[in-house]
Amino acid sequence: MSRWRVLITPLALCWPLLLGGWLYTGQAMAERTGLWPEDEQRLRVGLKLFPACLGALEGLERHLGAGDVLHVVVVYEGALDTARQAAQVLGGVATVRDHPLRVETLPAHELDAERWRRGPPGAIFVATPGLSSGQLRTWSREHGVLVFSPFAGDVERGAVAGLHVADRILPLVNLGQAERAGIRFRSFFLQVAKIHE
Repeated sequence: MSRWRVLITPLALCWPLLLGGWLYTGQAMAERTGLWPEDEQRLRVGLKLFPACLGALEGLERHLGAGDVLHVVVVYEGALDTARQAAQVLGGVATVRDHPLRVETLPAHELDAERWRRGPPGAIFVATPGLSSGQLRTWSREHGVLVFSPFAGDVERGAVAGLHVADRILPLVNLGQAERAGIRFRSFFLQVAKIHE
């Protein structure tokens, strides 16, 4: 009995420190990026998957701007540093189907249809969670572009594409929203993607 006490006592004394350290690490990460650890992980994976989603669009050429450049807007609400980090990662992508990317960050309210005065972007990447379903739906429908959000529930709420996380990570596509936006994906992509209708 005393042997178990010798083993358990240090654990009993240390678990508050371990728990506190874990909570502090999660809080520090959230403060640095404005995201909780799960959201930060989804963002990192989404940044890797987003170029493949762009490359899988049928008629990508109609989304190009001047000079055959694909203009990508990284949209955010409240966490500019997180959006800038995401834009920097996407800016490191040389090309998508031989077209260079031009990446810009914008707060969500500036992208709302009535305030957007320029030509439509080629694609929209959502860099922060919590945007309204109305915004997600409206941006894809009004601009006729891919709205990609890596955050849980956003595809179901109106983004065109995002992540499905289970035993493996797959692209998640909202076919109804894609149709309303006039977007079509290549069949090979849809065969590997999880479909939300």
